[in-house]
Amino acid sequence: MKISVYVATTRGPVRIERITREAAPVSQICVGRTTSVLPISPDYDSFVRQPSGVIERALGPYEPGGFRLDASADIGDGNSWQLPVYVAHALAKEGALAGVNDSPDIALWVTGTVGVDLQVAGVEFVEEKLSASRDALATLVDSGCRVTVVVPDSNRWEAGTDLVPDGVGILGVRNTSEVLQHVELGFRSLALDGPAAEPDELVPLSMGSIYMPRWRLISMFVSMLVFAGIGTALIWALPEMAPGTIFRDCEVCPEMVVVPGGTFLMGSPPEELQRDDYEGPVHEVELKPFAIARYEVTRSQFTSFVEESGIPADDSCFVRTGSGGRVDESKSWRDPGYAQGPNDPVVCVDWNMAKAYLAWLSRRTGLEYRLPSEAEWEYAARGGTQTPFHVGSTITSDQANFNGTKGYGDGAKGVYRMTTTPVGSFPANVFGLHDVHGNAWEWVEDCWNDNYRNAPRDGTAWLSGNCGRRVTRGGAWSSHPGNIRSANRTRFILEYRNYNFGFRVVRDLGP
Repeated sequence: MKISVYVATTRGPVRIERITREAAPVSQICVGRTTSVLPISPDYDSFVRQPSGVIERALGPYEPGGFRLDASADIGDGNSWQLPVYVAHALAKEGALAGVNDSPDIALWVTGTVGVDLQVAGVEFVEEKLSASRDALATLVDSGCRVTVVVPDSNRWEAGTDLVPDGVGILGVRNTSEVLQHVELGFRSLALDGPAAEPDELVPLSMGSIYMPRWRLISMFVSMLVFAGIGTALIWALPEMAPGTIFRDCEVCPEMVVVPGGTFLMGSPPEELQRDDYEGPVHEVELKPFAIARYEVTRSQFTSFVEESGIPADDSCFVRTGSGGRVDESKSWRDPGYAQGPNDPVVCVDWNMAKAYLAWLSRRTGLEYRLPSEAEWEYAARGGTQTPFHVGSTITSDQANFNGTKGYGDGAKGVYRMTTTPVGSFPANVFGLHDVHGNAWEWVEDCWNDNYRNAPRDGTAWLSGNCGRRVTRGGAWSSHPGNIRSANRTRFILEYRNYNFGFRVVRDLGP
């Protein structure tokens, strides 16, 4: 019996093709970007985990181990990957998951999320996902395959029979084991170094006990107190840096500037020219002082990271070709398709690789570097203004690097350089930041949300919503002026590498 697992998405179905598992130390279970903890078993590499976001084609060695899978297409509609991932992994363990070239006997069309207690939570856009899958479902049924649409029980009423072709069953599930029972597959799991689970019981990591000798627990506790005390003393010993202070923590580190804390109105008002609905509603955000890079990370700085860390960063990159674009496997940050110098912003960098750079920088300095939150980015970019640009109500190509063939509002047209420029080529805003408008799009930490309703008001990153897509800010050399406004925002999947995507870094200033 061969079983295929498909993920229902608003763009149509995605068949899970191949699953690989990577061992990782137990100490890494609770670190990194994790949105869910799935069941564990010594039978398959000690534990199972999936870094936050989209089902990724590859995580690379810079992610903390665990398990990854490859999909036949990108998935970018939220956390609906969790339940399909779990089911596919269980099937792969039992040898029942159909391969790429296998004709499945059973097809499961799965959508839903999984909590740490293995209960299945509802998922948005059920109707849209099933509607997009209808034609593919009919084709499978015609081939003689037994097809079942699997949805959370809470969404069962939304998945009425009128959304699926004749011959397709609909299964509403409350927990993951019900999916496996449906295909008559037995399953059992053991907690890591803890008591054995009962037959057919699934034990999540967060609920499975881990045994340690008492002496080890005591020594760990004492060590934690010692290191916490030393760390606190070091932090308090750091000199207080006034707003506007410029510093660098190492020779190859980005140059940082201290931004004062304050309150600002985030987003754009309805009357702002070329604004989008997802830039509102305008809301007040209060931030503490922080340090942010004066410039986007440069090619020279990124080269130091690649050479010292040994992390392979040469890969394909999306490049422009005429009126369209394509992924070119010969292009990368080393050659994005146009000439760059060492002080140009590094591009062709995806969100994951930006995080890897930050992890390396943090290890090298002993300080915590990170991506800015979306609120921090906009606050720093605005420099105390509420106009579309920190320079005022319009902008010219003498003030930033962008596609000046069109003006903004009453602004004049300008030049289109068709390439990045060295960082700092244009005047800084009042906080001392350069190139917040144009040059290269900049990744930030936040998950994508379609508007600012329920957004954090304290300047922290918004880590709920569609975490398979992260926000980019600032526009690029190829952007028209409306897309380089302080409030403009867009989103892309975590592994997307584009010939004009870069980033800048942030460092907290202590307690």
